[in-house]
Amino acid sequence: MFGNSSTYYKKIFEDCFKNFLNETRNALEMIISFLSVSSLFIGGHGFFKTYIAYVLLGMHPDLMVCSISFLITFSIYSLDKIADMDKDTINMPQRMSFLRGRRNLIFYLAIASYILAIVLALSDNPLIIPVIFIPFIANAFYATKIHRDIPRLKDIPFVKNIVVALAWAMVTTLLPALHMANPVNATVALVMGFMVVKTLVDNVLYDVRDIKGDRENGVRTMAVILGKRNTAIMLLAINSTLLPMALFADASVRPIMLLLALYGFAYTLYFSERRNPLALDFFVEGEWMLATAFLFFFFALRL
Repeated sequence: MFGNSSTYYKKIFEDCFKNFLNETRNALEMIISFLSVSSLFIGGHGFFKTYIAYVLLGMHPDLMVCSISFLITFSIYSLDKIADMDKDTINMPQRMSFLRGRRNLIFYLAIASYILAIVLALSDNPLIIPVIFIPFIANAFYATKIHRDIPRLKDIPFVKNIVVALAWAMVTTLLPALHMANPVNATVALVMGFMVVKTLVDNVLYDVRDIKGDRENGVRTMAVILGKRNTAIMLLAINSTLLPMALFADASVRPIMLLLALYGFAYTLYFSERRNPLALDFFVEGEWMLATAFLFFFFALRL
């Protein structure tokens, strides 16, 4: 009798625990999905990437400047999502569903965010104002057709990825450097090169996710041209250049750079195949947030 009761209550407990895990997982997926499609998550990516750039440069992070990076990133990517709504019908249908009916609201929020970033920069350090316009200028430059016989830079395979990587690496590195009135020296150049490679690998991985939609829309990315396997090999080779960069870095930040490089190998191998888009957002865009959390945990253990 008691044995049967024990089995009965054990089963009830297991069922309740499974339901709790499923509901928790569904809730987390909904939260991450909202943060992703609304560009809040990619904005946080900009915040924490700038924060880690401060650390790699050997500087104390300034939260105001990190917030400016958040606003710029949120603004640019929100505008890009509006422009890519047709492609998202195939690649990211949940994003399309979110944008439908909210296009004007998101547009005005994006513009307001950029204006707020400029206002904050003016009040904090006007030297960083030119850096704020780098992604806007880069986006306009590579998306504009200069002549009918000359393709847009955006339409040339891999050029888009390089332009994006350079623009965001300059933002996340030069914002801290110029804010602290540091000249562009060897350390700044090394960190910027590190950020270029990291951003380039991440950007091409998103092209792997978008292969189906890009192919159907006639967009020739490197992932479409090379295929998943060859693209993964190329990205692993590019990510390998981070290792010698880490060796030339200051000893105090070398472990962080090596960990970021190894993490890049791991998610490149995993996401070289199409996976859950939310997992891609969390582990790739969320890399800098995870790195910041790791640093806080590491320093907490040392106290």
